[in-house]
Amino acid sequence: MKKSQLSDKQLEEILGQMPKIKDHRDPRDIYQNIAHRVEKRKMPAWVIPSAAMAAVLFLAFILSPGLMDWNQSADKSMNSKSSSEANMAMDMDTSKKESAAKKTADQADQNIRLGTTIEDKNTENKFTAKVAENPYASLNALYKEELVGEESEVLTYAIPDQNGQILVPITTTIPKEEDKPWIDSFTETMPKLKEEEWGLSEFYPVDATFKYDETSKTLNMDVKADHPYKDGSTSSTLLLDAMSQNLSGKGIDKLTFTTEQKPGMDLGNYGVLKEGPITTAANEMRAYMFYQQDGNKQPFLVPTKEQFDSIMLAFEQMRGNIEELQLTASLPKEFSPAKIEPEADHTELKIILDNELALDNEFLPNLEAILMTAKEFGYQSVKFENAGTEQIGPFKLNDPIPVPVAPNKKVVIE
Repeated sequence: MKKSQLSDKQLEEILGQMPKIKDHRDPRDIYQNIAHRVEKRKMPAWVIPSAAMAAVLFLAFILSPGLMDWNQSADKSMNSKSSSEANMAMDMDTSKKESAAKKTADQADQNIRLGTTIEDKNTENKFTAKVAENPYASLNALYKEELVGEESEVLTYAIPDQNGQILVPITTTIPKEEDKPWIDSFTETMPKLKEEEWGLSEFYPVDATFKYDETSKTLNMDVKADHPYKDGSTSSTLLLDAMSQNLSGKGIDKLTFTTEQKPGMDLGNYGVLKEGPITTAANEMRAYMFYQQDGNKQPFLVPTKEQFDSIMLAFEQMRGNIEELQLTASLPKEFSPAKIEPEADHTELKIILDNELALDNEFLPNLEAILMTAKEFGYQSVKFENAGTEQIGPFKLNDPIPVPVAPNKKVVIE
């Protein structure tokens, strides 16, 4: 063979025209492999420099694009990783913000759906706590100390007993709503009463629509043609008596009846009535007796239908039973005050007891009956002398005891 006359430059140009080859092997492995083969062939000494140079150039040419691609790939990978991590951090931050915003929006939406504002909730909690935790909680009647200032609406309902013979006054309190008429609170609370649970007759809500005219102070009661109060004298009597007691002292001067917007209401034996009685005087000067229901530890305080000329006569009635109405004595027979002294302005009643009569905590229901009866006669407080004890329940007998707001308190708020 003829000796190659190609110079190194020509050889490099020829090699540069060859197709590009990517070799992923480690350059040191390739070099050692070639060097090992060259050594094994024992080529002449003059060939080695040229061949080595050619090999180096060949290797550099082959490996340079691969190394550049690897470096670029590594750079791209690093950049891609950094970009991915940054995007992930941004996504997590955005996700947290969106989650927090969604949680806030959901909470606000829930509050709207429940119809409960923070202010309303605070008022309700304060009202409930005041009713539940007070020294008067175990007593029968409702006292001024139990009310939450101007935030309490006091509602008293006359409810028939199971035999329909007497009307038991039941009192409940609800949170008062500003500018809401009393009659609206009264009618809206009717369905919440638990008459049967209390051992009384199911009577409310009254099957009628009420409309109050503030100018004339007239309350209209509109019923349907097939209303239940026209059947029998008992139902009609109970309705008239209950409404008279419910509306007495509420600033309502007249109660009118209509049937499907037409004047008059059929009340059985009473005939067709256009107006109902509201007699404030009928709810005064009565004696409070006990009405004891089976299973109830505490008796109801029930006023008599009869009125009395003096509180002494009322006390006398309270020491005996009214068997036909199942009303029992609210005072022990030995309770005979030595003296009763009303103050000049008739606001405080002083009861001076006989030294032989000593009171104790068992007298507490009787004391409430005395306080309610004193209220009927216009007294604002009652004071005892010679009671034999300084305190019964929450009452300090040496101090004037304010009369209750109303009898027989019950809770209807769930």
